[in-house]
Amino acid sequence: MSGTISASNLSSVVSKYLQEYSKEVSDAVEATTETVAQKASDELKGAGTFKGRKYRNSWTFEVHQKVGYTDAVVFNKKHYRLTHLLEFGHAKQNGGRTTAFEHIAPINNEVGDMFIEELERRI
Repeated sequence: MSGTISASNLSSVVSKYLQEYSKEVSDAVEATTETVAQKASDELKGAGTFKGRKYRNSWTFEVHQKVGYTDAVVFNKKHYRLTHLLEFGHAKQNGGRTTAFEHIAPINNEVGDMFIEELERRI
């Protein structure tokens, strides 16, 4: 009988299936991380009500993979100094404050939900 498993082989068979499932989940996490980082980068390129094509177009991402760990960072490659100033506003030289253009926080809040939905779909 090819469909039966003896009691002595049960642990090795279960271990084999768990390793296969772990590999599938790990691959899904890596692919989902890259997909969601790309989507976040693309959304940031169109976010905000301010002018500045050079600022918008320089959003990018990097995926870092380590053993058992995948991380992605979305950042503005050329105008990284402006991100905080645009997001929160800043003091003017002659008093007062500039208008804050909140464009990073809303997308940051969406990314968590987007990651969970995408990962559930892949698994």
